[in-house]
Amino acid sequence: MDVLITGAASALGSEIAAALESDEIQVRLLDDCAARREDVEWVEGSLVDPDTAWKAVRNIDALIHTGEPPPNLPADPLKREVALLDLATRGTHVLFQAAVDAGVKRLIYGSTLEIFSAYPDTVYITELYKPLPTPEAGSMARYLGEITCREFARDFPITATALRLGKLVLAEEVAGQEPDLMWVDLRDAAEAFRGALERDAGAAANWVSRWAVYHICAPIPNPKFLIGQAGAIGYQPQRDFQEGAR
Repeated sequence: MDVLITGAASALGSEIAAALESDEIQVRLLDDCAARREDVEWVEGSLVDPDTAWKAVRNIDALIHTGEPPPNLPADPLKREVALLDLATRGTHVLFQAAVDAGVKRLIYGSTLEIFSAYPDTVYITELYKPLPTPEAGSMARYLGEITCREFARDFPITATALRLGKLVLAEEVAGQEPDLMWVDLRDAAEAFRGALERDAGAAANWVSRWAVYHICAPIPNPKFLIGQAGAIGYQPQRDFQEGAR
C-alpha cells in the first residue's frame, strides 16, 4: 500500500511515518518546507496549491491528512489564524478533491477532542455527542476540516475516517504530572492512524456507512472521553499515564 502523509514535518507526522514504514507500506511525505528526510519521497508545497496536491496524491492508495499545520505559519496572530482556517478548509478540500480525482479510496483526517472542551469533565463523551467548538482558531480549524472530510464521504464512494485526537504528548516527558483527561501518547495516536488504514467501506451505498469518527485518547481511569468505539480499528493504547502520576 502506498500512503501519503501530510504535516510530515510535525511530531505526529513523523511518528505516523515511523509506525507505517514496512515492506507492505510505502510512505510519501508532504509539508510546506524543505525535506526533513532523504530516505523517503518528500513533496514540498502548500495544501492550498492544486498543483502540489495533484503531485502529492498521484499513485497512492490512501491519504492520511494529519491536520497538523506547517512549521512556517505567520508570526502575526491574526495572519496565523487566517492561515490555519484557510489550510483546514480550502486546503483540505483541494487535497481531498485531488485525491478523489486520482482514484484514492481511503481518506483519514486528524481532528481534535478540543471541540468538546466546553463540556464539564464529569460528562462521559462518546462520538454521538454534539461538538461545541469555540471560536479559538486552532480547534475551530480542525473541526471545519473534519466537516470537509465528512462531506467527501457523502459525495463520493470512498472510505472517510476522522480521528479526534487528544492532546499529543510523550508519556516519559509528562511523568509525575497529574494526568490530563485529554492526553494521548504520540505513539498510540500513530497506531490509531495505522489501524484506520484497514477500514474499507467505500463500496457502501449509504454514505453514513462510508463515514466514521473515533475518539483517540489514553485509557485514563474515570475518563471524560470514551474510546471503546475505536476498537473497531484496532485501537489499543498502551500508555495510561498512571505510573508516577501525582
